Amino acid sequence: MTMNHKLVYQIDIREFFYRHKSKNPSIKNLLDLPAEFFDDLKSIGVDFLWLLGIYEPSLASREISISMKDLHKKYYSSLPDWKEEDVIGSPYAITSYKISREFGGEEVYKKFREKIRKNYKLKVILDFVPNHFAIDSPVVQKHPEFFIRATEEQKNQRPDDFITVNINGKEYIFAHGREPFSPVWKDTLQIDYRSKSAREFMMKELLKLSKKCDGVRCDMSMLLLSDVFFDNWKDYPLPDDYVPAAQEFWSDAISKVKKENPDFIFIAEVYWHREGDLLNLGFDYVYDKIIYEFLVNNQVDLINEYIKQNYTNRKNRFIFLENHDEQRSAHIFTSSKLQAGATLIYTLPGMKLIYDGQLEGREFHHAIQLRRLQGENEKSYIKTFYRTLFSTIKKSSIPEAYFKLLEPIPAWEGSPAYHNFIIYLYEDKKFNKDLVVINLSPYQSQCKVKVESYDVINKKFLIKDRLSDEEYVRDGNEMFYQGLYLDLKPYQSQIFEFIKVE
Repeated sequence: MTMNHKLVYQIDIREFFYRHKSKNPSIKNLLDLPAEFFDDLKSIGVDFLWLLGIYEPSLASREISISMKDLHKKYYSSLPDWKEEDVIGSPYAITSYKISREFGGEEVYKKFREKIRKNYKLKVILDFVPNHFAIDSPVVQKHPEFFIRATEEQKNQRPDDFITVNINGKEYIFAHGREPFSPVWKDTLQIDYRSKSAREFMMKELLKLSKKCDGVRCDMSMLLLSDVFFDNWKDYPLPDDYVPAAQEFWSDAISKVKKENPDFIFIAEVYWHREGDLLNLGFDYVYDKIIYEFLVNNQVDLINEYIKQNYTNRKNRFIFLENHDEQRSAHIFTSSKLQAGATLIYTLPGMKLIYDGQLEGREFHHAIQLRRLQGENEKSYIKTFYRTLFSTIKKSSIPEAYFKLLEPIPAWEGSPAYHNFIIYLYEDKKFNKDLVVINLSPYQSQCKVKVESYDVINKKFLIKDRLSDEEYVRDGNEMFYQGLYLDLKPYQSQIFEFIKVE
């Protein structure tokens, strides 16, 4: 797909590898993974494979993940028969950015990356976790000065937020990694970005990582913004090498990477309405959880207004119907609403995520501290729907065309049903057109929409729904001036191809 439309497929490689190796013990490393999986990604049109959990694991994170009773409820929900041997710790407790030996290590990974690029045109996205390292990371022992330290008094006030670590006979009170609105991540230590040497070290880590992949998904990126970081850690002692940074970490780091590799992709996991700040600092894509939340809460009017403000002439949003943090879409949405939501997500411009298991209709949320999935049967109707949707998008003008949000209007005076619609037009340089129409409500709904393309004036068109066998002949002047009449079933979607009638 084009820059307008990128598809990312995310797998938790630790769970994925364990699942396939359990079925086929001859699998020894990444190069042995089944070709059928990659053939499937190629047929869908996936551009990037995001490998969550690819690095050397943290043994300390595993022990903490076993001992934390608060996590057990999540484990039972994810895997009712879980055992201690299923717990592998958090993939976001980073010991180093070395590829895990479990998957073959650095050399095998390099061959794997070359193989999937050559055979399947797949690029690789890896995680960069800038906020913290695992408690047992070698970086802690080698560079204790890189981490936020606390006083005895602070530790006594909030003992769960800190840990005492002995390094070469000296005791340090370190702060666990955290963000302002949630409990600390107890298997991590917080990097101190007020430290000049810590900033320089993390930039070097990012530069090295950029040579291993084609893009990075930067975990909780907004935590490094100067105002956020200093507000979060203002009560803690300054490091000895504190020097006010001349510019934001991200601006400096991204420019250094892109100087060496201009095509490298930066994706920001970002919340708190700081998306614009990170785009201004050089990120290519920013998380957009807002549309997802509007979908969950049935706020169609807000979706229309939000698309108008954030998607017109933009292609820099990273959107999803589910990911490793959220509940499975097949669990929280009815089948019909899932299909409407998926049509919206995957036909909007930007970078779109597919989470492993989503296309098969998995319902059980997977706890990322576990290596084993709960067994589920595939939902063939969901799988068929997704295959049809992605095939339809590939054959349409959508990947290459310009995006324009259209405004639904009442089908007749006094009818409120037009509020239930999301409608947008794609038109390319050759005037090929596709009209995406989504009824995001549980009610049969009607509206009109003016097809805002001068190409339709004084012409007739056969408009064919690519998702069904419906087709109609319509007058271009009527569509342009009065509006095209639409009548859709609950949560129905249509993608209309326009064919001129001579």
